[in-house]
Amino acid sequence: MASTELAFERSLYVGNSIATAIYGGNLFIYAYSTYLLMASRKVMQRRTFYICFGGFLLILLTISVASNLAMGDLMWIENRNIPGGPPAFLAANMAAWYNDFGTAADTAANILADGLLLYRCYIIWESRLQVIVIPAIIYLGSTAMGILMVVESAMPMSNIWQGLAAHFGIAWVALTVGFNIIVTALISARLLLLHRRIQFALTDKQRSVYTGTVAILVESALPFTVLGIIYLGTYIKGIPSATAVGIVWGTFVVLTPQLIILRIASGLAWSKDTSSQITETTLCLHQDLHSQSSNMIRKDPY
Repeated sequence: MASTELAFERSLYVGNSIATAIYGGNLFIYAYSTYLLMASRKVMQRRTFYICFGGFLLILLTISVASNLAMGDLMWIENRNIPGGPPAFLAANMAAWYNDFGTAADTAANILADGLLLYRCYIIWESRLQVIVIPAIIYLGSTAMGILMVVESAMPMSNIWQGLAAHFGIAWVALTVGFNIIVTALISARLLLLHRRIQFALTDKQRSVYTGTVAILVESALPFTVLGIIYLGTYIKGIPSATAVGIVWGTFVVLTPQLIILRIASGLAWSKDTSSQITETTLCLHQDLHSQSSNMIRKDPY
């Protein structure tokens, strides 16, 4: 029992340390994205929306990180000498308001981030509603499970890692990870398909911007999806390291959309016009090649 408690505390400490570093990255990315959005002279749709959306996500992440740090401070410093020590304090305060507040903030950030990812999938697939029907249904299910998890974890003496709250939590993470796997696959497949179809029509720089490795990693949220799979596995098995993985995963919930907004602010992200412009470029190139071929046949019929 003591070794398990020690492993949990170590996991909480490691998770908080990594999350704090990633939080600094989130803060910089948001500030830089906001600067680019405000300084851009281009007519950019939803400029104000992306600034407010990114800012709200950052506020939610701040609440989540602060609640975890507060838990560590109260457990290891302020109340370390209570009977039973830090483990006793942790067991008695898993449903404390600051923990519930942090869990709610992280869940809300995940709902918003997945909503943005679903919208990006819709845009990259040229506004085809039939493509996002299944992901949208899973998204609604994960939202419902997330809300139920937050409500249940707020009950007196509840524990997000045990009991009914844990069941709701596992269902939420499983649906969220499933949603991310499907959306990541859809976006990656679309970008790889376009890369093969239009690679001869674009310059190396254009291919790198729209269908390159960085574009696929950021637009499809692949790192977030992989981390979510790892978190789900550790959460289901009840491994103490799930705490650290979960805390880091929670910071990636915000980091992923912030990176997408940064690409939008930099003018590198896919928009509603990107696919049509690339398609027109490809058609024009085909027509030019066909015209040149026809001229050569006329000049030299033999």
